[in-house]
Amino acid sequence: MALLLPASGQQQPVAPMKLEDVLASVEKHYPPLLIALQDKVVADADVTAAEGKFDLALKGGYDGDYLGTYRNDVYRAGVEQYSQFQGMQYFAGYTLGQGRFPSYEGKQKTDAAGEYKVGLKMPVLRDRETDSRRADLKKALIGRRIAELGVDQQRLLIVQLATRRYYDWIAAGRRFEIARGVLKTAEARDAQLKEASSLGQIPAIDVTDNQKAIRTRRAQVIEAERALMQASIELSLYYRNERGQPVLPAAEMLPASFPGMQSYEMSRLQDDIDLAIKRRPEIRRFQEQRSQVEVDRKLAQNQLLPGVDVVFSYTRQTGEREVARGPNDLVAALVFDMPAQRRAAKGKERSALAKIEQFDQRERFARDQVTAEVRDAYSALQAAYERAKVLREELEITEQLETAERVRFELGEGTLFLVNLREQATFDTALREVAAANEYFRAQALYDFAVAEALRRK
Repeated sequence: MALLLPASGQQQPVAPMKLEDVLASVEKHYPPLLIALQDKVVADADVTAAEGKFDLALKGGYDGDYLGTYRNDVYRAGVEQYSQFQGMQYFAGYTLGQGRFPSYEGKQKTDAAGEYKVGLKMPVLRDRETDSRRADLKKALIGRRIAELGVDQQRLLIVQLATRRYYDWIAAGRRFEIARGVLKTAEARDAQLKEASSLGQIPAIDVTDNQKAIRTRRAQVIEAERALMQASIELSLYYRNERGQPVLPAAEMLPASFPGMQSYEMSRLQDDIDLAIKRRPEIRRFQEQRSQVEVDRKLAQNQLLPGVDVVFSYTRQTGEREVARGPNDLVAALVFDMPAQRRAAKGKERSALAKIEQFDQRERFARDQVTAEVRDAYSALQAAYERAKVLREELEITEQLETAERVRFELGEGTLFLVNLREQATFDTALREVAAANEYFRAQALYDFAVAEALRRK
């Protein structure tokens, strides 16, 4: 019977595929994880956009009066820079105003070579601790951390799924080998039974009974082979080549058996719960989202304050003297403004406080959920370990009974019917033992997910 799985095509032995090989492929080539990684790029772009609000701004312009009583030209050029330090704004510029100006626009006229101005605007109350620009930047920086946590959350889920598919593949391979083994046993016995029947040592019905067993076991091999192919196809979604294309793992890459299993001590449970609460991305996401809303709350509180700004500017006239002011001027100004009712800021503050309370409750419930998940995963893992241990012992007993029944048959004290029953019992127990071992490693993958083991180095 031809095996449907692709062969490796190599003459030299192929090393068994390890779980680390699958997870390394996932990290490099698995599309859903690569999609999630783009969220970090988007978040980085948002940070850059928020930083752009502090970019140096270049300004310039020209005004000319051609048909009025006063013929004049005014040229302006300057720069403005918002600072993250206490909301200060720096400015500098050059103005050249030539011609005739009415008295109410006399400040637009400059000396022959124009005037230079530098200065700063400094908030005293509102916008000193925070403002919309700094708030947007802080939220973007927090958003970048949230994006990273989102990637971590996707990574945990994908690692769990990939791990389960890997052990499903090993289990399917073990079932296939077990089915082939019992088939080979029946086929090897067929020639012996035919010879013994021709010599009159056994009845012909034993040959017929063995032929029936052969066909039953061939059907089991076909079924197991299909299950192995299906497991290989599912695993290929996670195991990819350097071009990112799915690779069906060859039959030669199957490990000979499952890795060793271990019991988890109850004493480590509380430590693992504490680690899970510290590591799990969803809890940390709620914390970061709360921090974003806290930024909104502080901004709303800032808007409740009166606007009091101090402005200092220094101006120097250059060139031939044409205006009475200057040539050096130092101007200080105090600017005040405040909405009388401030309802917009009050509404935003109330909204932010409500959202903060929501995130506090979500974080609290997420902690409870994580604790429950770790406890449940630990319980499932221990139960799976005990069940696998019992079934391994049961398999040893059924193999002993099968061997004893075969010896009795060869000595003429038993029947082929009983031998087939013993072999079928061993086959069924072996399959249940494989299922129990697979369930243990699936439970271990769930436990590793619950404690965020994949993020251990972070």
